[in-house]
Amino acid sequence: MNQSENPTDMIKRIFKQVAFVLLMAVVSGCDQKAQTAVSPASQNDTATVKGNDESKGDDKLTYRQVSQEKKDESGEYKIIIDFPTGGNAILVNAIREYISESLGDSYAGDPDDNKQGSYSGDLSNGQQMVDYYFDLKYKEFKEAHDEMVKNTPDNPPSFASETEIRHLYETDQFVTYQFKKYEDMGGAHGGTIITGMTFRKSDGRRVEWDLFTQSTQDIIKKGLMEYFEVKTDEELENCLSLETIYLLPLPATPPVFVKEGISFTYQQYEIAAYAAGLPSFIVPYKEAKALMNTTGKNLIP
Repeated sequence: MNQSENPTDMIKRIFKQVAFVLLMAVVSGCDQKAQTAVSPASQNDTATVKGNDESKGDDKLTYRQVSQEKKDESGEYKIIIDFPTGGNAILVNAIREYISESLGDSYAGDPDDNKQGSYSGDLSNGQQMVDYYFDLKYKEFKEAHDEMVKNTPDNPPSFASETEIRHLYETDQFVTYQFKKYEDMGGAHGGTIITGMTFRKSDGRRVEWDLFTQSTQDIIKKGLMEYFEVKTDEELENCLSLETIYLLPLPATPPVFVKEGISFTYQQYEIAAYAAGLPSFIVPYKEAKALMNTTGKNLIP
């Protein structure tokens, strides 16, 4: 992976890859592991705002849950966001920008036709931001569904798009958000993305793989063997779609700092077949710390 690659570009690249593969038939592989409320446009449109627990300190990030959803003959659509409302102003702004950029990503339709970060309204107005991207997504899916109905009027499929961006974990040094998206446009199966972003609380810096200065090969191989429940290199190689397991790539999406350690997550099709799910594992902070530079070590609890 290119260490200098912009995190937004990484996520967009993964979305583009998924756009292509979702047009293919199901492939074989290892068995899967397994706001103030706004006036609705129709009876099936809803927008809600909910608050989080009371702040436990001045340095604690505060947020409100903002959502929009709709269900009609074309399918079901939903966006749920833990929208930051208070805390370090620089951090709050950084998270709001991340939310806007993430909501703008799309792997439906033409991979090059995305609305990434196109919201230009008040960045502090979470409901307005959600409504903007929700309308874009609904229009995109509704038009695709209507076109499909023309071609298959007797048995049109039901579409689905659900996105969640949630506050996941927080310490005195950082705060982590998780991004989850599921979309289905009537193909053999839907597509799922689970990623996230960790922010340094002092200045809103996004945490990337460049904090790792030592080789991660051993911990990646160990983590993937645990995920696939295999014990040998040959068994692991049979589970992956890579040409070799002797130079395992870092995930295209960023490291995510959670309570137990640092989460490594590969997206569908990134290193394995669809049936493999999203290969993932957590590296305990004690192990990860030895591989990181001083900046990274200072973030670790």
